[in-house]
Amino acid sequence: MSDLVVRVLDVDAAYARPTVLSAVDVDVARGEFVGLVGPSGAGKTTLLRLLTGGVEVRSGSVEVLGQRVVRGRPPRGVGYVPQLGSVDADFPLTVREVVLLGDAASSRPVPWFTRDERRRADALLERLGIGELAGRPIAELSGGQRQRMFLARALARRSELLLLDEPTSGVDLATRAEVLRLLGELHHDGLTVVLTTHDLNFVASHLPRMVCVNGTVIADGRPREVMTADVLTRTYGPGLRVVHDEDGHPVVTDAAPIPLHSGTDHASGGMPVAAAVVTPAEVDA
Repeated sequence: MSDLVVRVLDVDAAYARPTVLSAVDVDVARGEFVGLVGPSGAGKTTLLRLLTGGVEVRSGSVEVLGQRVVRGRPPRGVGYVPQLGSVDADFPLTVREVVLLGDAASSRPVPWFTRDERRRADALLERLGIGELAGRPIAELSGGQRQRMFLARALARRSELLLLDEPTSGVDLATRAEVLRLLGELHHDGLTVVLTTHDLNFVASHLPRMVCVNGTVIADGRPREVMTADVLTRTYGPGLRVVHDEDGHPVVTDAAPIPLHSGTDHASGGMPVAAAVVTPAEVDA
């Protein structure tokens, strides 16, 4: 069995007429944990969808788990967790039913699920800490609960490769930490994980590999090697700088804080108003 889970070779990709990604080369080995970063519209989500057969490959080749990927034919063994904002929370399904749909591709060709499939779905929900929510409509879930539900659905596909699009977007800090802990556990259990994120500093401090994307792959490697002023400028444009914390991890900050208002704040006795620092997430948005 090959150690290579993903192989994207010299790929141009598009949804319709415009090309979204050009000359992309990316390999992912079994057991890796990779973060894809870049500004909005740079092609991060497109790169994930390229691995699921959701995008037209105009040139080059895509292989996932030894399967040649073409549009409309999702490869087996891949679990995909979409952005929370792209999901209709009012769809009339229970949590258990959503998870069971993840197993539909490998279940028997009958319009119901077996007792074993239901037990497996419930076991996945228990593992992710929301077993008591199995019969609840998805409209009643919080953002963090919904994210765990979609993780369970992805795992129900008996996934070897887990793809996540902005898994911590739209959740509070406590939920963010919990989701990242769960991903760390899944990775420790042997799952290969690739995620997109706007949180550069999370990637720098937690993930062993980052891929900078903006229409193509700008840089690929360990965060300490990739997060340089030159790479960030080519990926995001000017306005960011890199410093290092006491452990040597790179930290991205804004190069020039932008004041909220010009002039002085007369209500505070003529003192200059406080400056608002633009965070990396805000720059990316």
